[in-house]
Amino acid sequence: MKKFTAVILGIIVAQMVAAQIPYKVITVNGEIMAKKAKLTLQNGVEVKSDDNFDFVKPNSRAALINSEYGRVVLTETNAAQAFAKAAFAPAISTVSSRAASMTTLTDLKGFFSGSMLIIDKLEQKIDASSFPMNHQKHFFVRYSYNNETINKKLQFNGDRLIINPDEILVVDGKPIPNPEQISEITLFYYDSSNKTPESILINSFRPVFVKTADIKGEVKTIVDEFKSKNYETVLSEVYDYLNNFYGYTEKEELEKWLNSNFDFKKCN
Repeated sequence: MKKFTAVILGIIVAQMVAAQIPYKVITVNGEIMAKKAKLTLQNGVEVKSDDNFDFVKPNSRAALINSEYGRVVLTETNAAQAFAKAAFAPAISTVSSRAASMTTLTDLKGFFSGSMLIIDKLEQKIDASSFPMNHQKHFFVRYSYNNETINKKLQFNGDRLIINPDEILVVDGKPIPNPEQISEITLFYYDSSNKTPESILINSFRPVFVKTADIKGEVKTIVDEFKSKNYETVLSEVYDYLNNFYGYTEKEELEKWLNSNFDFKKCN
């Protein structure tokens, strides 16, 4: 009987501890209040999993993280069970690449698709024998702005295609004030070397342009929370978060960005 009682008490204590797990806030879309802690959720603050949350603005959501229990996305509809689910399902994914090389049209179509996160700018290596870039052959993008079709030639550096929002999101010499209005852009490959110039449709995708300053604090929260973990675990958590909250980002580009901003690199 004493043994049974001890087991029950152990379970109760474990449940109480689990209900008070501290989570760091990565980011918040909207406005959410933690009632017990009496604070507004924002990047870097810590709240307990047993807090009560007031969703001040409709459809608000927040991403929170704990190095042992994973990441949770807190919404008004899942607030009651979000942390319980996290305790059983740590959010650690495998970093993948859409295409190991850009040698065919199929490779390009697969890479430039869906939502794409572009931090500052994208420099993507393209096979020069399949898609050379010079004054006669180059890539360009097309998008609509204020009911007008905008075509923008993309810059390149050797075999690296450059997508720089500071260059393409400009109309009549002026930056577009609300880049988020550009919900989709279409990529083409232009060839004027023949008698009849040709524009080859690659694909349409949804760009998510952000500056380093916009997300550095969010990523720092993840990196700091997982500083005791190995390289691949930290990379997977950052990758998984960015893919879920913003859009696809290429592993190689992400690793270079992390190294540049956090001196984050794999130890040999």
